[in-house]
Amino acid sequence: MTAYASGFKEARPGVAIIGAGAMGRALALRLADRGYPVLGVVSRTRAKAEALGQAVGAPVASDRLLDLPPNARLVLVCVGDSAITDVAESLTGVRHAWRETVVAHCSGALPASALEPLAHEGAAALSFHPLQAVPPDADARTLDGAYVGLEGDPKAVAAGIELAVGLGLRYLVLTPEAKPRYHLAATLASNFLVTLLGMVQEVLVSLDIDRADGFALIEPLLRGTLDNLAHMPPEEALTGPVVRGDLETLRAHGLALRQHLPQLVPAYAALTVETVRLAVRSGRLDPKRAEDVLALMQKLVTTPLPTRSRGRASQAEPNGPRPAQPAGTPPL
Repeated sequence: MTAYASGFKEARPGVAIIGAGAMGRALALRLADRGYPVLGVVSRTRAKAEALGQAVGAPVASDRLLDLPPNARLVLVCVGDSAITDVAESLTGVRHAWRETVVAHCSGALPASALEPLAHEGAAALSFHPLQAVPPDADARTLDGAYVGLEGDPKAVAAGIELAVGLGLRYLVLTPEAKPRYHLAATLASNFLVTLLGMVQEVLVSLDIDRADGFALIEPLLRGTLDNLAHMPPEEALTGPVVRGDLETLRAHGLALRQHLPQLVPAYAALTVETVRLAVRSGRLDPKRAEDVLALMQKLVTTPLPTRSRGRASQAEPNGPRPAQPAGTPPL
């Protein structure tokens, strides 16, 4: 196991925040709450910098990188991924004790080398990625319980560990090669879950159930599923028609989608295929039955849709669901 020397000369180094969006706000408030002096906030929008600076008692709030506080020994770059290297390049024009400074960006996808211009100036470059979905109205508690993905050279990682611990967060040390898969896992868990719930909403709207009522309907199910996953692996937590090999239910799903929500057919089939893999690994779905489910999904996505179903994908049916297989609908 790698041993990391101390990354900071001070227990609570002075911090400058670049970027006053959701992540910049969450980290600035957390830092101030945990006793870190936030010396400055810099943002493209001066009003945002001033509002966040006032919230954390920062003496400097500006829209100019040249106003970076000279005594900041930790600089957090909380900007969009595409802007990180440009900001780093611009910061090389700022007179600063870079050799005594840790500079961290908060991207989950990019390695610490995105800060290479500042590394050439002697700064310790760090990737410090809080693994949390951060809303615009984040507060000091938003990051409670979160992990932080850390990547960089040993000195930078040591600083990242100290910062994570100082903020009351857990951490995971990564290599540059591992970061894309780490970020992929985060995307699947967070972004794709939102996409999946968007699909659920479409299905419920087609039954004339509005968004608020629809979420109230499924929230206990979601919480129960997450609770199960906290106590057992996915193979054991899996329930439903796929793991039971229930072809009739799956066929009914397919027919309902083809008739009312054909735009969801490819995603439903793809998710079912992945669920088959999980169900077979669990030992609860017989491989032969699994082949039958996969064949049904293949037929679902390759059988041409009836003309009458096209263009009606997201409309709610005013008179309730239609018959499962109207005339002219190819059988599954």
